[in-house]
Amino acid sequence: MSAAIFIVSLLASGLSSSVVGTMAGQIIMQDFVDWRIPLWLRRLITMVPTVIVVAWVSDATQALVVSQVVLSFVLPVPLITLVLFTGSPRVMGRLANSPVVSALAISGTVVVLSINALILVNLMLPG
Repeated sequence: MSAAIFIVSLLASGLSSSVVGTMAGQIIMQDFVDWRIPLWLRRLITMVPTVIVVAWVSDATQALVVSQVVLSFVLPVPLITLVLFTGSPRVMGRLANSPVVSALAISGTVVVLSINALILVNLMLPG
């Protein structure tokens, strides 16, 4: 019973975050950056990583771990973009982050990516 509840909550959480992330990305891409990406291409880009993980890993638990590691590499990308935009006086005007705040944010992102790289290496090494 608890496994079924976990699966349903995991699917609901994944669907919720996917929808919110996709909608936010779409609004930013279309309105802020003025990029238009066809719907079929957006769906292809979001589905390919999932298909790769499912094809690569046969154990469900390991697939979950690998998917989370892949996700942890994707999450800093918006963070880097956010740091670049909020640190730009051209974009933010007088509300732009100071160089110190931007440097701290970038350093934190580098630390997260480094830890994620170590996890990925440990996943790929046998034993």
